Amino acid sequence: MKVCTDSCIFGAYIDPGDAKNILDIGSGTGLLSLMLAQKSSAEIDAVEIDVDAALQSEENFKNSQWNNRLHIFSSSIQNFSASAMKKYDLIVSNPPFFTNHLLSPNPKLNKAIHNTTLSLTDLSESVASLLSFQGKFYVLLPPYEASLFEEILKEVKLFLQHRLEIKDKSEGKIIRVIDCYSSTPATASNKSFIIKNSEGQYTSEFSDLLRPYYLFL
Repeated sequence: MKVCTDSCIFGAYIDPGDAKNILDIGSGTGLLSLMLAQKSSAEIDAVEIDVDAALQSEENFKNSQWNNRLHIFSSSIQNFSASAMKKYDLIVSNPPFFTNHLLSPNPKLNKAIHNTTLSLTDLSESVASLLSFQGKFYVLLPPYEASLFEEILKEVKLFLQHRLEIKDKSEGKIIRVIDCYSSTPATASNKSFIIKNSEGQYTSEFSDLLRPYYLFL
């Protein structure tokens, strides 16, 4: 199962609290769902539009010790939300994020990283319809898209609670943003997270956060 550093940080950072029902939008190969299953007792539904990725999620779920709590749906979130019969205490998403960028010749790559099949507006409407009144929504995006999404989510009455700005090094630019939203208006808190120190070694905060999931830390 292929993974990337920012997705691992995302999964490790999310606090499921006492969530009973979790939804993973755009699950890919199921990484976030598996990480959340490891640190919660929740039932987890994962939605993935790409058939091959959904099959990989299904295989990874079946081979995990939490297979009785993990469920994969091969569907767009738009179709899933239109027919869903329950609300979720926690929704997480690492959505396709490139806007107005040149497309790759690879259609699977385009679906994964370009928002041609899932716009931020569509995502906001799906989340608003599926999130319980006291639920939380976590999303991982690049900083520009995160700022756009914050304004879009205000239209569906979801408000930023806290933001984690991820940098590869302290002197570098922000590469990703993890935002947490709820239905409660708030003055959002803001923190930075540095992956590596000036010597190129993982920082203690990175090691501490990821140690439960990485054998070599």
